Amino acid sequence: MRWPGFRDDGSLALPLDIHVFLPAAMPLRLRSDGRVLERKHEVHMTLLGRQAGARLRGALGDERVRTLFSGYDWHPRGTRRYALLHKSKDEWNGPLEAWSVIEHLQEPAFAAFREELARTSGVALDSGVPHATLYVAGDPYGIGLADVKSYLECFVREVGTAEVGPPDIM
Repeated sequence: MRWPGFRDDGSLALPLDIHVFLPAAMPLRLRSDGRVLERKHEVHMTLLGRQAGARLRGALGDERVRTLFSGYDWHPRGTRRYALLHKSKDEWNGPLEAWSVIEHLQEPAFAAFREELARTSGVALDSGVPHATLYVAGDPYGIGLADVKSYLECFVREVGTAEVGPPDIM
């Protein structure tokens, strides 16, 4: 997979094929725990959030991060394991209740890349949670999971495959 480059917000995200992770047969909206979540218009796997991206760019530089990224064979695959997440975000006009349904991804390069970045830079970085956000409510950008700790803090429950789409597409 080719180097995606850092985004304008400083994060590093690997674009994923929306037709693979959100096929047309999947619903436009999900009703989960009394909330309606909207299907995302793009799907990606965040390798580094804004803060981690900034720290690692400062410690290593963009080219070194790119070189380390290129040393891995990237082939993220869906697991058909889903989770409902919730986070109350502090916004300028008060709290924003953000909800997401994510699919856990299988990508061995994810943890290895993050571990190599941490070891090379000296920046604290855990293994993270490889995932793709499929549905959102409250914030169209999703929750923002920087690490395992933030995932555990936001985790509400597992979501069954029958809740996400008809069995014939799963």
